[in-house]
Amino acid sequence: MGSDAIQRRAFLGSACGALGLAALAGDAAGASADDAPAGGKVPPELQAVRDKLMADMEANRGIGVPRCDGQFLNLIVHVTAAKNVLEVGTYRGYSGIWLALGLEHTGGRLTTIDIDPARVREARGNFTTAGLADRITGLEGDAHKVAKTLAGPFDLVFLDADKGNEVDYFHAVFPKLRPGGFILLHNAITSRKVMTPYLDLVSQHPEIVHVVLSLSMTDGFSVSFHKRPAGDARSERSAASPVPSPSGRGLG
Repeated sequence: MGSDAIQRRAFLGSACGALGLAALAGDAAGASADDAPAGGKVPPELQAVRDKLMADMEANRGIGVPRCDGQFLNLIVHVTAAKNVLEVGTYRGYSGIWLALGLEHTGGRLTTIDIDPARVREARGNFTTAGLADRITGLEGDAHKVAKTLAGPFDLVFLDADKGNEVDYFHAVFPKLRPGGFILLHNAITSRKVMTPYLDLVSQHPEIVHVVLSLSMTDGFSVSFHKRPAGDARSERSAASPVPSPSGRGLG
């Protein structure tokens, strides 16, 4: 086996350090295109339109992320109960649709940015077709500049744009990321060489817990969790709760 293959296998092995989160995602059961909003079920006619739209995008490979990664984005919105989500790199809107389907449940909104006018127009059309246009704000422009103008705070940020320039995005969005929020960076395995400055930054940051997570074992996410302050009520509850032992007695 060549050295490149060995290094790749080793890196993929390190990506499995987040297997607990991957197991939670699994096949993203319960996080699918037929997710219904909290207020009721999606009308069958709209569901059929959504299914066809997603199938067409997947068949034409115009999706930006594989389906399992889209399902994972949807799951993270559910798990975190995110209300304010930022996406950098709209492309054709496939990942944005997965995020917005989760936001139907939480009552939240997605802001998504892309520099390509044609992509922005196409994505807006896809959002409208999916019945999600009222939940998504699609912005055209250089995300390095636009992100700095957004107010926040954000519960979740998904970065999937120009590879190798993530450090600038980080400095633009991290001050606006609430404690307990996530930054997800796509292609953290296949583009890891150009992303090294960013990966080093988040892995060593004192306010971040970081892992690289692969659902497909071919590519994956850099997952950065913004730690909650020690005095946060949820942190205090977690610290005060004993860890159950197999016998049922607390270990804490």
